[in-house]
Parts: sequence; C-alpha cells; structure tokens
Amino acid sequence: MIDKDEITARILELTQLVIANSVLTNERIAHDFGIRLVDLQTLGFVARSDAPITAGEISVQTALPTSTTTRVLDRLEKRGLIERRADPHDRRRVVVHMRQENLRASDGGNPWAAITAQVSQIHDSFTAEELGVVARYLDQLKDVR
Repeated sequence: MIDKDEITARILELTQLVIANSVLTNERIAHDFGIRLVDLQTLGFVARSDAPITAGEISVQTALPTSTTTRVLDRLEKRGLIERRADPHDRRRVVVHMRQENLRASDGGNPWAAITAQVSQIHDSFTAEELGVVARYLDQLKDVR
C-alpha cells in the first residue's frame, strides 16, 4: 500500500524538478526567439487565450504590474509576435492578437516540436483513465502561486 505522506513528498519533489526544467527550457526557447523569458511567458498567455485579450486581462493573468505588461507587449510587438488592434466591438478598447506567421525560432523551426513529441511518447504508456487523473491534478495545480 502506498503511504500518502511519502507519495505527497515525491510529488512535491517531482513538481520542483518539472518547474526547474520548464524554466530552463523556456529560457532556451526565449533565447531562440530573441526575447526575454517574461516575454515568452506572456506570449503563452496570449496564445492560450480563446479570443483576443486586452493588456489589462494579460496583467491580471500574469500577475504582472500594468506598466511591466505594457513594456512586455511593446517588445513582443516590436519582434512581430503580437499585434495590437482596436476592438471591433468597442473601438475604445485595444486587444492583443498573436501573429502566428512569425512564431518560429531562430533556426526557422518549431521550438516546441521535440517537447510535444516526447510528451506524446510518455502519454502512450498511460491509459486514458490514468491521464484523466493527471489532467485533473494538473488543473488544480495550475493556479497555485
């Protein structure tokens, strides 16, 4: 029988390793794009948004001060990774759009392709039910700050 305290300690240890590896991987990817890590992380929030997003919404989601968010968006726009446009429904609002066509690393490739392939391989060794438990756990974990 698995001891809950032991498995909890193991999960915390593994979570720290996943976070450390993610930060280092994202640092490498940011470098490939010629941007800062905070820029890449912010770009990720824009990419995962179901609809165009405002700078204020980005600031809330990233927990960055609005002044920092503005500087990050300025840098991303200068690199051609995002575009700010007037909201067609409310011209007083400005929304941020991804520029997918410019989302390539310095070598022209997809910087996430190898990671996606590795994750897919890992998923192949689990059942759908097991992955469902992992997804449920990560869904709870994602908001921990």
